[in-house]
Amino acid sequence: MIRLAIKMLIGSRIKFLGIVAGVLFTSFLSTHFQAIFAGIMTRTFAMISDTSVADIWVMDPAVEYVDEVANLPPPALDRVRSVPGVKWATRLYFGSLRARLPGGRFRSVQVIGLDDASLVGLPDRITQGRPEDLRQPDAVIVDEYSCKNLLRASLTDGWGSGITLDFAAPTRPLAVGDEITINDHRVVVVGKADILPRFIAKGTFFMTYSLATRIAPPERNQMSYVLVKAEPGVVVADLARRIGTATRLKALTADEFAANTVRYYIRNTDIVGQVGLMTLIAILVGTIITGLLLFMFTAENLRYYGMLMAVGATARTLTEMVLAQAACAALIGYSLGIGFSAVLGTLMKYGHLPYRLMWPSLLVTGFFVVLVAAISSMLSVRQALKLEPGIVFRS
Repeated sequence: MIRLAIKMLIGSRIKFLGIVAGVLFTSFLSTHFQAIFAGIMTRTFAMISDTSVADIWVMDPAVEYVDEVANLPPPALDRVRSVPGVKWATRLYFGSLRARLPGGRFRSVQVIGLDDASLVGLPDRITQGRPEDLRQPDAVIVDEYSCKNLLRASLTDGWGSGITLDFAAPTRPLAVGDEITINDHRVVVVGKADILPRFIAKGTFFMTYSLATRIAPPERNQMSYVLVKAEPGVVVADLARRIGTATRLKALTADEFAANTVRYYIRNTDIVGQVGLMTLIAILVGTIITGLLLFMFTAENLRYYGMLMAVGATARTLTEMVLAQAACAALIGYSLGIGFSAVLGTLMKYGHLPYRLMWPSLLVTGFFVVLVAAISSMLSVRQALKLEPGIVFRS
């Protein structure tokens, strides 16, 4: 009887495609919105992901997320290094400054100052130049995406010459060898790096710690974070707790700090509610389309269901047939929806748009699809169960 139910469903091609389209719509939008949300949240802790060499981040206890810092006093570095189990610990500067580009344009940029000796925190993917070039005087490495889009230099450079600047003039991507002023200090681009996209689009400048603290506004404390690498065999989470106890600073593993950052943005932005509302709309529309078409399909085949009941089919058999039809459409629509989302997400990544498909999204979407199929089945099976077997003999 299940095979007969599937044949009845597929035999009515228009209705069948409509039911599948309803489930596909629900599956695609639910999966895609969740993947976009995950992609956006991934960007909030991109700096932590790029600094994958560090096991633990040590910071002021008031720090809630990675982009907002409260600087530490210089002795904090030695206190962290004195904790047993620490292989090495190094300092990191992080701040937001204003950069003046060739041609006179300016941008707010992120400045990351790395330990002069080890350059810990420099991205692995250096597309132009060499890491050691960063030790040259006034040298910086800039993220490649910003060079192409945000940090564009004017083709008519009149800055500093007394000539009226033309901000409508054509521009070109920032190139190796260009000179920039950051907080009225001259720096030279010696390389480019491929880094993960940030939540807020800003150019990212990597430089030595000594250069970063020299061009930054003067403060008593300028060390933003202490990056820690654990000794082999040491449990990172236990070491973080020991560092926190010994130094009275906040010490978090990279995963914990990333999770804190995501929770901060979820609490303080409207993105969760917006994504949830869009997902709810997708479910409602998909349920209406699927339920209506399945209801119409069942109504058109009432005479056949009546014939089956007349020859001895039970209410349970009819229920199983309708459920099988809904399950078949749900499985096909779910698979196609996931596939379309994955294909579109791959294309989105080429355009640097946020997309990250995670396995929990598949489970959540599967739950929604089952919910849509269940509601649609209940609407359809109800009219089949009310059917009188004698309907088949009526003209």
